[in-house]
Amino acid sequence: MKWIKHCAQALNHWILTQKSHVKASDSRLSGMVATVLMMVFGVATAFGITPGTSTRLVPVTPVIEDITQHNILPTATPGVYTQQDQVRSGDTLAALLFRMGVSDQAALDFIRTNPTARVIYQQMSPGKPIRIQRRNNGDLISLRFPHAPGKTLQVTRQGDQFLASEVSVGSLHRVVQASATIHSSLFAAADAAGIPDGVTHQLSRLFSTDIDFHNDLRSGDTFSVVYEATQDDFDQIQSGKILAAEFVNKGVVIRRVYFDGPDGGDYYTQDGKGTRASFLRSPIEFSRVTSGFKAERFHPILKTWRAHKGIDLGAPMGTPVVSVANATVAYSGWRNGYGNVIELRHSNGISTVYGHLSAFAVGLHTGAHVRQGDVIGFVGMTGLATGPHLHYEFKIDGVQHDPQGPDVPRYASASLSGRGKSQFLTATAPLIKQLDAIRGASVTHFE
Repeated sequence: MKWIKHCAQALNHWILTQKSHVKASDSRLSGMVATVLMMVFGVATAFGITPGTSTRLVPVTPVIEDITQHNILPTATPGVYTQQDQVRSGDTLAALLFRMGVSDQAALDFIRTNPTARVIYQQMSPGKPIRIQRRNNGDLISLRFPHAPGKTLQVTRQGDQFLASEVSVGSLHRVVQASATIHSSLFAAADAAGIPDGVTHQLSRLFSTDIDFHNDLRSGDTFSVVYEATQDDFDQIQSGKILAAEFVNKGVVIRRVYFDGPDGGDYYTQDGKGTRASFLRSPIEFSRVTSGFKAERFHPILKTWRAHKGIDLGAPMGTPVVSVANATVAYSGWRNGYGNVIELRHSNGISTVYGHLSAFAVGLHTGAHVRQGDVIGFVGMTGLATGPHLHYEFKIDGVQHDPQGPDVPRYASASLSGRGKSQFLTATAPLIKQLDAIRGASVTHFE
């Protein structure tokens, strides 16, 4: 490095000796100086990055460039911008606001010390949205942060001061429509179409009387759905109830439409027939029949041939088991080979039995009333069982019948007629048109 220092000193001496000629050859001298400097420091730079050379003495100047900002929208006021981002893993509030272009220590101090605003620090979890308004110079104008269901925490600048308050979340009501084709499972197809899980669960319950979603689905089956949704201040979509749906299973088209009639809201076929199930097809939402209803089968534990007066539904340990219809709990406890078992008493001399449970639902007891779809217990392998499954029986006047056979009544809700049917057809015509329009579509969109 000594020769570089020597060159620099010589160059400086030469420049000083040329002072008298600067005015006459200013541009020429500048070019010469620049050339010499480039040569000298170019060599120094090359020397500095040679492999094996220490760089501890080389000054490093950090260059920070924010490349993550997005959704920056200019407002009607020049120099004021609205931006939305979300909390990321490891974020502090200061880091999050800095990423959004906010540089305002006074705002951070206010949020940290104000009793209302400091809740933001306590509720910063990955994925939570935040929306701000800021000036060009980084001053915070306002901040909105989801606080509680239906509530938003708002921080606003008022002159040199800040104000924190809780406000109601505004929402925009939407009707969303989507369709999908099944290749592996209902949920996989729904996920691919962007349909929320809440809507998919509704869909499975809506068609559970007609379709066994574990055994009946085929690759190529399609479904379409029209459902309510709300869009909040942070552009987040919250799904609501299904208004209309279609399932094409094994080439058979099944449709359901919602109608809020004089007796309350319910689902019907498109021509006004009632569809509410008397008994669900299965007490487990997604399961497989591992042993059917048989007059005689070889018992895997007892090693004898005996009748199997129910069906076995294979499912993972702890899977929720629901009541297939409204009922009263006739018995819950331990019963010989059944292990933990529940017997429900329904109307018209019908009862159902649920065996080998790992546990009962909290609060379940003999004499309790349960509604269709209520969780009553959980899949297990208590009693005489070789693996986790549910033993399910359907009895009419004390005699077991095949739970999937023709003796099980399917529909409980009444069909519409007369003026009620006319009102139904008029009210649901737009929904039927939507189902017709989206059949075969594969993307979700807003209307």
